Amino acid sequence: MKGRMSMFLQKYYTKIIGSLLILGALMISAVSCLAAEFENSMRIATVNFQPIWGDKKANLNKMVEMTKQAADNGAQLVLFPEMCLTGYAMEQDNFIKRSERMQVKLAEEINGESAKIMAQTAKENKVYVVYGYPERIGKDPLNVYNSAVAISPSGEILGSYRKVHPFGSEVIWAKTGTEPFMFDSPWGKIGISICYDTYNYPELSRFYVAKGAKIILNPTATSWGYYSASELENGQPLNDGKPINGNNKAWLNRFKNRIEAVTTQNGVFLVTSDLIGAERKADGTFMGTAFPGGSCVVGPTDDKKGTMEYISYYGTNPETSVDEGIIYSDLNLENAKRNSFTNYIKTELQEGNLYQPSLYEKWFKDLKKDYKSLY
Repeated sequence: MKGRMSMFLQKYYTKIIGSLLILGALMISAVSCLAAEFENSMRIATVNFQPIWGDKKANLNKMVEMTKQAADNGAQLVLFPEMCLTGYAMEQDNFIKRSERMQVKLAEEINGESAKIMAQTAKENKVYVVYGYPERIGKDPLNVYNSAVAISPSGEILGSYRKVHPFGSEVIWAKTGTEPFMFDSPWGKIGISICYDTYNYPELSRFYVAKGAKIILNPTATSWGYYSASELENGQPLNDGKPINGNNKAWLNRFKNRIEAVTTQNGVFLVTSDLIGAERKADGTFMGTAFPGGSCVVGPTDDKKGTMEYISYYGTNPETSVDEGIIYSDLNLENAKRNSFTNYIKTELQEGNLYQPSLYEKWFKDLKKDYKSLY
């Protein structure tokens, strides 16, 4: 009897020990996977891009060539500006119907011909590509948004972000988006926020960062405070509409204040790609809009003792980025600590984390009741 019991216990403990060893191995493996889940080194290419207004084919050809060039120089992700596929400016004629606006007429579905060409380019060059375009959803020709599409190095069209806060005259042709958009990458989740969404609405950036993003992409067509389009000679802006003699200083002050705020508040990298120069038709007709470029990457430093700045421009400088071309930035994502979300000191006096969505939800419910009457 004792012999049988001893054999039973021996087998039982052997199974237990074996199970524990397997569990321990799985836990070690899981921890190792988590530690190596995301890469921290990344080379990004952001583009100062001068489109030909309304000439999708010419713009697309240039985007393909710039993507190849960026990949040849080691870029792992290429960001083009807002509405780079068609150009941004709107015809200065209030009597043109929405259906006849350039952006509406040239709008494409997410898997349209241009996206297929860029997807093939991304696949051939093994690089992520994000670019701005007018997006039509479904068969309704007026169901058009100011969007940005994301494409993977395998050529997969990952999805599209539709601008939630169309600015100024954009509302004449673009419908209002309603959803954030993030995509997975070797560096974790990456969020997209277009222009005015980024500068004036911190809610979207904060959402992305709270969900784990260390990188926010900002395709933009920003020119607030840049007056090149009003400084004309024979009907054309000076210096092809590009910055000259410091005429971008007012714009720079506004621009840097706004992008630095995103990084400072969230502790992440913000990648901006802007249009540059005068927008013209293929025949040279000036469309009344010019852009200062300034494409750049701003992000947190390591913030170690002796570090003089909390943020840095990582190989880029919006003040000197005044010509059409590609700007490269090498990032260390370990610096993106997203330190607005948890306190390094824990006590019973602070319930939960620093960031409290359930609390803000109450505030916004109260705001929602009064918002329409206030504005």
